[in-house]
Amino acid sequence: MTELLTSEEAAERIHVSTKTLRQLRRNGHIRYVAVTDRKIRYRPEDCDEYLESRARKAPGCPSTRGRVLRTGTSTSSGKVVGFTARRDARGSARH
Repeated sequence: MTELLTSEEAAERIHVSTKTLRQLRRNGHIRYVAVTDRKIRYRPEDCDEYLESRARKAPGCPSTRGRVLRTGTSTSSGKVVGFTARRDARGSARH
């Protein structure tokens, strides 16, 4: 016989609240067992299947893919100036 989880146990297993679990069930995102009209249970493998269906791999960022990121601060001329050099240049201009 298959082990059935209560709503609290299933919610804990997939790391959501019972309210979120209820919404997932109503929207058809997770399978469940309707023991009676009011008694809902979940099979562990259905919880695991739901989690697996939500697994994603983030794509590389298109704006930085293949580019070398520079450090420092750009000036209006596009020249990269380090913080220390910029601070020193400002300090000498004040004297």
